Amino acid sequence: MERARIKSIAKEALIWVPTLFLVFVFTMQGFAKFSDSSGWARAFQHWGYPDWFRWTIGFAELLAVAFLLWRRTAALGAALIIIVMIGGIGTHVAAGDRFWWRSEALPILLATIVFLARHSRLRLPYVRASRRVDETIVRAGYP
Repeated sequence: MERARIKSIAKEALIWVPTLFLVFVFTMQGFAKFSDSSGWARAFQHWGYPDWFRWTIGFAELLAVAFLLWRRTAALGAALIIIVMIGGIGTHVAAGDRFWWRSEALPILLATIVFLARHSRLRLPYVRASRRVDETIVRAGYP
């Protein structure tokens, strides 16, 4: 096997390590947010959030997991995790938790790695449409 192919396989494997960790954690925690007897139910109640908000966060986490599992949308899943975790930081800061960074730092770091590694693979219909517009602008002589 040639050296470039080995490097490509190693890079792909290294990207999947943080991805699978995020999938594992957010699958478990996402489903836990739907249980009225979970620690999350008590925590969200303590922070003053209604049940529908907890369920929305659980849905967002599970949606992020689904996006992470498909390479083309993995950057979107990573971005969604970053957004949810920034919201979590806001909740901890507002609640006066002086160790607010403790549970959100690792997911944000890993999601950022996945986002940076996968963002060029993000292929959504609006991206293709904007390329055509860019090509038209370039052909017309605009920078």
